[in-house]
Amino acid sequence: MIKSTLVALMALISTLSIAQDGWNWPDDPNMKSQAMEKQAYYKILIAQSNFEEAMKPLNWLYKNNPNLNPSIYIQGVDCLEKVIKKTTDKARKERLQDSLLWMYDQRIEYFDNDAATMDRKAYEAFRLYYKTPSKYPMLADLYEKAYEMNGPEISTFNLNTYMLLAKNFHQINPEKMPAEKVLDIHTQISDIIDQKLKNGENSEKLEKEQAKTDAWLSSIPGILSCEFIEEKLVPKFRENPDDLNTAKKIFKYSVEAKCTDQPYFLEASEPVFKEQPSFILASAIGNKYLALGETNKGLQYHEEAEKLATSNAEKFDALMGQAVANSKLGNKSRSRTLAYEALSAKPGSSEAYNLIGNLYFTSYEDCRGDESIVMDRGVFLAAYKMYEKAGNSKQMAASKEQFPSIEEIFNEGMEEGQSITVGCWINESVKLQRRD
Repeated sequence: MIKSTLVALMALISTLSIAQDGWNWPDDPNMKSQAMEKQAYYKILIAQSNFEEAMKPLNWLYKNNPNLNPSIYIQGVDCLEKVIKKTTDKARKERLQDSLLWMYDQRIEYFDNDAATMDRKAYEAFRLYYKTPSKYPMLADLYEKAYEMNGPEISTFNLNTYMLLAKNFHQINPEKMPAEKVLDIHTQISDIIDQKLKNGENSEKLEKEQAKTDAWLSSIPGILSCEFIEEKLVPKFRENPDDLNTAKKIFKYSVEAKCTDQPYFLEASEPVFKEQPSFILASAIGNKYLALGETNKGLQYHEEAEKLATSNAEKFDALMGQAVANSKLGNKSRSRTLAYEALSAKPGSSEAYNLIGNLYFTSYEDCRGDESIVMDRGVFLAAYKMYEKAGNSKQMAASKEQFPSIEEIFNEGMEEGQSITVGCWINESVKLQRRD
């Protein structure tokens, strides 16, 4: 065994002595020879899975040739991870863990690619200490640096882990990790995930990371509340309405905390839409304004939603939003036109037919001419026809109660079953029927 090891060692040294680009060997021939020997020796020991012993030549290199090559630290981390797993002595394990993180510091000190190394160090530290509360301040500092240095280039494995750390730290010490900081971290992670998606990274994987990140936040009792939003974020936004980041937080957290009925939700939504227009946001704002009775603003946003629609389903919703708004404004003809356009996007929609039925049903006073009872009540016949298409039996019955009687039909020289044209803005042919 010793003989074969020596042979392998000499062969490796011989190979190393030929050329190795990117290796900073000592100028002193004696030191260079020792460094080559130590490097060759630790490689053999690693190949033999003798990781504990491999740390001895590696430690010599750390002390005597620390800038040799990044690989001595990369392989040192691999060795120490395996040694730590087998170590049962708590004090020794802690020393080894400190040494492992120290290796990342050495890579940062002697070699470029600091951001990537910090990225990896943060994850390594998290893996070691995420169950050790005394280490949370150190971990939070590492993650903050890693995110600052890497931005959207931060590794996927450091996304929801940062959120889990923030959650655990907040629950252990809410003074050092306050709720507002936790929410800032959640926003930071979500923004980076959005950027990664825009850059074409794996959407399925990133959506899972976002789901985990959201779940960690939602699992913190009481952190997302309407009171928190109103007390901590709204005053800041109202003081500076151009603060888009705060507007985004108010919007996002209002949705998650179910505070969308609060006035600040709309206040924050509009600047967010202006910066990042989307169908979903335009539709949500439009519906909210309609519910508040601000019909013209609701109509405006549903018109924007139509421009941003990318599918028939979205186009249908946007057109129906406009149809409802015009109905509220008394623009019945325009409302019907929009409802029929919506039917082109979603044929057979009961929602659209119901709306048209309602427009007809409520037009009696608008359209009555007081010259013919039968013709005046034609609006209810037209409404019945639309409700029938919608499958709305309740409104069909309500319409039928308003049909002309058989006596009224007879007295005007008409016959049940004949076709008549309802005038006014409706201008639709219907079959004459009597009420029961």
